[in-house]
Amino acid sequence: MNWKEAWKKKWETQPILMLLTIIIWSIFIGLCIKGGTLLFTSIYSLFNPEVAQNLYQGLDLSVAREWHTGYYLGAISLLLGISIAKAYIFFLVIRVFLTIDLLHPFSKEVSVLISKIGKVTVEVGILIIIASGYFNWLSSETTSSPALSGFLGGAFEYLIMGAVIYSIALVFKRGVEIQTENDLTV
Repeated sequence: MNWKEAWKKKWETQPILMLLTIIIWSIFIGLCIKGGTLLFTSIYSLFNPEVAQNLYQGLDLSVAREWHTGYYLGAISLLLGISIAKAYIFFLVIRVFLTIDLLHPFSKEVSVLISKIGKVTVEVGILIIIASGYFNWLSSETTSSPALSGFLGGAFEYLIMGAVIYSIALVFKRGVEIQTENDLTV
């Protein structure tokens, strides 16, 4: 069966799952655009410091850029790391939705993907905590506090969500074991 037939069959048997996949794709593309735009404007701001006043959606890191380029690059690196990790979470979710079969949902591949999602989600929470501390320190040194609400926030939520997703991964892992045992006994 080629990929077109598999895709058509999945739409016929699991339409809600496929509809969710399209929604997740749109979120993933949006996060990629956000990360790409931030990367492009950050690189451009190294050559034209005025760009640092509005990197993306009103993000103003011009004071940090004028104060010290190394600290500015550190701030940008943290924001890019968070954006890329969030996009990667949605990429993994897309892979889960395209891989999972609701008739036999427990597979090793889905279990591994869900474990990765939990791990990356916890990493995002930790990155947000690190970035928040870094920006608080940077604000105290430069007496300028950039508006980071669209980039930071929700560290605790990501940590809790990562723990919940990891717990679900453990359930899937056990489900794979039980499904394998049942397949062997039949």
